[in-house]
Amino acid sequence: MYAKQSGKALFPLISIILFGLCTYLYLPESQGQQNKRETKATPVQAHTVSTSRQANMIESLGTARANQAITLVSAQSDYIKDIHFDDGDKVQKGQLLIELQDAEEKTRVEELEILLKEENRKLKRLQQLAKTQATARSALDEQEASFEATKTQLASAKIKLSEMKLYAPFSGTLGLRNVSKGTFVNSSTEITTLDDTSIIKTDFNVPEKYLAQLSIDMTVTATSPAYPTITFSGKVSHIASRIDSATRSVKITASFDNKDNALRTGMLLYTLLELSAENTLMVPEKSLIPQQDKHFVYVINKDKIEKRQVVIGIRRGGWVAIGRGLTEGEVVVTEGIIKVRPGSLVSVKEMLK
Repeated sequence: MYAKQSGKALFPLISIILFGLCTYLYLPESQGQQNKRETKATPVQAHTVSTSRQANMIESLGTARANQAITLVSAQSDYIKDIHFDDGDKVQKGQLLIELQDAEEKTRVEELEILLKEENRKLKRLQQLAKTQATARSALDEQEASFEATKTQLASAKIKLSEMKLYAPFSGTLGLRNVSKGTFVNSSTEITTLDDTSIIKTDFNVPEKYLAQLSIDMTVTATSPAYPTITFSGKVSHIASRIDSATRSVKITASFDNKDNALRTGMLLYTLLELSAENTLMVPEKSLIPQQDKHFVYVINKDKIEKRQVVIGIRRGGWVAIGRGLTEGEVVVTEGIIKVRPGSLVSVKEMLK
């Protein structure tokens, strides 16, 4: 009986000793691990908030057209005597291109020049007689009318003679030659085309709600499938005076300098019209933390996370404008957001550019 009581007395003592031993062995290690976890920095990717120029752009499609473009035809009907150009020639304003058979027209001019001289001689004789004879006055009037009529006929004949030659009305590049020597041409015969491509123009429509923001000389950029790596810069050269009632848009004409002849008439152009531009803070869109109708970002402040509410603006190409809540130079978390909380210690493993 004594032995049983002695065993019962020792059991609580052993339990206390074992509990104390476990506390000694495990509790310090657990607290150390916890402190270690609290002092370990979480690696994140971040971005330094900076100001960039953001423009409000309108995208559109347009077709390139020449500054001036015509189809050359003859004002007179006759056979071609001589041709002074070939396919694709570059010509200057006033350069001779085509000569028609003009022997008849030259003869008519010479005939009228002789007749005008005779009419002028008669007129001068009657003018002398009219000074002394009153009866010669009526004859003088008739001669003056005859002289003026002959003079008008001569002017008309000279115009017709000049139209037997075709000149370039402006400088540019000719198209295909559609005629040959000996071809009979008239006002419906297409001889060739002439394009002035030193300036290329394109037309596109802009919604009427932007009308107040439009002005001459606004910047327009364009790209073409033919030159995917080249951007062409131009200016607004014309704004239509009327709004299209069907589309509620206004037609805009943009002009591009084309001295290198890279752009051709008929090319498809992707245009961008810059309406307005301003400097604004931009951050990567993936740095935003949406919560209901609000937006937040994690700002790194002395290696610790600070949750900050922001007001956002336009989004473009994976970036978002910040209207309020951040200042230039602050650093926001872009990757690793789900691994941190406000107050968390972080280390930046990579800065996003």
